[in-house]
Amino acid sequence: MHIRSRLILQARALPNHLSKDVIIMSKRSFEEFSTVSSGSRYLSVLEHADNLLKVAQSLKQDLERLGKYGDSPSHEKIFSTLKQHNNEIHIATQALSQDETSNVSTASESTHKVQRIDKHQETSSGHPLSGLLIPNPAVLTKWTSQDVRDTDSLPPLPPALDPVLEKAARTHAGVARGIGEMDYERLEWIGDAYLYLISSAFIYQTFPNLAAGRCSQLRERLIKNETLSDFTVRYNLDKRARLPTEYQPGGRPSQTGAGTSASKKERKKVLGDLLEAYMAAAILGDVGGLPRVITWLKQVWATTLQREIRDEHKKSAIEGYSTAVRGEGQFSGGSAAHPLPPKVALSKAIGTRMVNITYQDEGQPKKDKNTGLPWFTVGAYYNGFGETNLKLGYGSGLSKKDAGEKAAIQALENKKLIKRLQKLKDDMNTTLTNTEKPLDK
Repeated sequence: MHIRSRLILQARALPNHLSKDVIIMSKRSFEEFSTVSSGSRYLSVLEHADNLLKVAQSLKQDLERLGKYGDSPSHEKIFSTLKQHNNEIHIATQALSQDETSNVSTASESTHKVQRIDKHQETSSGHPLSGLLIPNPAVLTKWTSQDVRDTDSLPPLPPALDPVLEKAARTHAGVARGIGEMDYERLEWIGDAYLYLISSAFIYQTFPNLAAGRCSQLRERLIKNETLSDFTVRYNLDKRARLPTEYQPGGRPSQTGAGTSASKKERKKVLGDLLEAYMAAAILGDVGGLPRVITWLKQVWATTLQREIRDEHKKSAIEGYSTAVRGEGQFSGGSAAHPLPPKVALSKAIGTRMVNITYQDEGQPKKDKNTGLPWFTVGAYYNGFGETNLKLGYGSGLSKKDAGEKAAIQALENKKLIKRLQKLKDDMNTTLTNTEKPLDK
């Protein structure tokens, strides 16, 4: 994979001076263009409707969660929940509105686009150059727990509808040079940039409190050769590829028996390049290619980051829990916009001057299989009211702080244990009411 460049994709036609081996699209008649456009518009509307259903379902689940902590949630909590989801609902409805308003003018706009093709932008083979597409923010939504699926069940590969680009995407330069055809190198380069941008957007949306360095680590896991080459093999793209013999099983034989064969690292890079090139071909092959590829990437990448996505979802659930408990008067602090951190929420729920909650290392750090960095495990322990080293929960992460927060989250998820310890605290407060100032709440 090439060194990542900070590429800003621009929605304008490519410069006229590019050489004839630039990414090209095969000519289509207006009737063919209209048919593809109609189908892609349908897929776009369907996808936007699906996004609206997802955000509405998320809002419903949060409202139902409020009801679990009281028969009649306050107006403040209800409208606070609505406010948290308002932005995503607005984006989804706005996308559908844009679909409606653009439908009337699409056919005429398509005609004008065909007519406006600059003669100087045609290659010697007669294929017009294609402008690059910009991702619509409405489809770059965050991952949710519903996006995490069984790793053995992958979604269908998005099609590359332009036959010229599809063939180029699976043709290695070592093969193409001998027959004068287009190879995948330029497609791989622009596909790399698209994957870089799309993965960054998903991570930024899903993990709002994650440090930039950790975001970069997650992105590297999504776009590194090991990940991409794995998808190439699972979708059998390698079997359709036109590669030099040394990249084939067994390598290139020779009469002396000392044939040449690509190393495992070299082959893995080529397989990763194949997926990047195919993604570019699928994106540039027709007007609906980009949203299809974004939807596909969101689903397959969710299998790679499923642990992190589930952990983030748990954090959000605990924040909702702490807000609900705070509304019941069991502890104070924080706000709907700035919920309490898990450790603070746990301390507020069950901690007093007579209780000590500690976080202890659970054995020596191991190595994270994805990054090779130390992987810490921390346990949360409770001491007080007759309990000694009562284990509340444990968590693991790339830092002790992250592991400790996950331990607090697991403890707060144990509603039965939390209620028992809260009762001990409340009973002690009742006993001390007539003798001295109650314990801290």
